[in-house]
Amino acid sequence: MPLACFVLPTYIPTLWGETLWNSFFVCAIFRYVYVLNVTWFVNSVAHLWGSKPYDRHINPVETKPVSLVVLGEGFHNYHHTFPWDYKTAELGNYSLNFTKLFIDTMAKIGWAYDLKTVSSDVIEKRVKRTGDGSHSVWGWDDRDVHMDEKKIAKIINPKEEE
Repeated sequence: MPLACFVLPTYIPTLWGETLWNSFFVCAIFRYVYVLNVTWFVNSVAHLWGSKPYDRHINPVETKPVSLVVLGEGFHNYHHTFPWDYKTAELGNYSLNFTKLFIDTMAKIGWAYDLKTVSSDVIEKRVKRTGDGSHSVWGWDDRDVHMDEKKIAKIINPKEEE
């Protein structure tokens, strides 16, 4: 571990003329301290301020500002409610969850496999049973989606009628 954490980050910049001291303090020590602080940031803020749409009985919360800072790890209520879900969030896209993008990329090249996720039915049942009421219903059948919007939506690869 010290090789990957301190030795290589210190040595590599010296190949393009950086001083050993600058390499050590910026690429090894500063990076190490930064990662520790981001980890502590997640473990404090993501357990204090936010909503609990999946389980109101546990400390972890959903907080978008944390997700922005740490590239997707701020959806802690979901993560602790469904710890086996690789996505760590219910989001269907990568807007605030770059960790999912990375794992999906690794899966496409065969470096990640047996990825588990939670079905929307299980999520809905859990939200209704233990959520705090802050879960927003979103999707095609959302009551706020008007019929006019559905008519103008472009459906890609539509399901064939049977």
